[in-house]
Amino acid sequence: MDKRTILIALPRERISAGILEGLQKAGAGREIVITSNKKEVEQTLDTIEIAVGDVPFSLVPRMPRLKWIQLWSAGADQLQRYPELKDAPFILTSTSGIHGQQISEHLFGMLFAWNRRFPAVFAAQSRHEWLKIPNEELSASAGKTMLILGYGAIGQTVCRGALAFNMKVIGLRRRPSPSTETGVRIESAGKLNEFLPLADIVVNILPLTQETFHLFGKTQFSLMKKTALYANIGRGAVTDEQALIEALRSKTIAGALLDVTEKEPLPPDAPLWELDNVILTGHYAGLHPGYDDLAFGVTFDNLDRYVRGDTLKHIINKTAGY
Repeated sequence: MDKRTILIALPRERISAGILEGLQKAGAGREIVITSNKKEVEQTLDTIEIAVGDVPFSLVPRMPRLKWIQLWSAGADQLQRYPELKDAPFILTSTSGIHGQQISEHLFGMLFAWNRRFPAVFAAQSRHEWLKIPNEELSASAGKTMLILGYGAIGQTVCRGALAFNMKVIGLRRRPSPSTETGVRIESAGKLNEFLPLADIVVNILPLTQETFHLFGKTQFSLMKKTALYANIGRGAVTDEQALIEALRSKTIAGALLDVTEKEPLPPDAPLWELDNVILTGHYAGLHPGYDDLAFGVTFDNLDRYVRGDTLKHIINKTAGY
């Protein structure tokens, strides 16, 4: 069988004529199949060589000719649900590098909303009430220390934002290297507990893997300052949510800024909804009005590399999960 297919697992309406033409040219004779319908994907399983977008991982074991999956996200959470795929021979790549700006803006939006008490002010606005906040109830970022867990591409963009607001930054990563930025300290991820007491805001951008599941729990919250904030803009299950709820209720920490939760959507009866020291958004920090264009930029670059036989960018170690 010589037929080779590139599956674009996205709704057809998101694929412009220009993108389709580009795929046809870059695909070097491979047929382009565009569908987000699982039953339609099943009809072409035997010919799929490349799969792009929101690929249904449950079907991947039935793709005998699969060589490469280009994810439409920075994370590879699907591997935790289908661990048998970790040893499969296909290459897995992400859209790493296209999320930093919008996630950084989202994080600082939540932080500034906390510092300036915007939730209370917005609620007062809906009541036509002129609300003045006392000095002692306000906060500012300058001079505070941000601890970033997962100092990769997104973490570095967040760091630049923190420095612009005169904050100090400690970044934790598996393989630390000295920073050239003034006011930035890069340390080993294994030193998390050592640096937690120094932080005024802890920013969690870690991927979800077997090693990071519930990595941040009761012990970690107990090491934080009572005045500190915990922000999670990575993956919800990296945090032990019950431990977070207990820390918030007991005022072990001052508050939480969350774009992700363990269960999504967050159930209507979840305790997090009721806590007044939480700012919660619905896992959209990484979204962008031009997201598909950004992701196709990564895809076309990698497709050119694939056709030439060059090494692809943003390869995920399937065993490690990132």
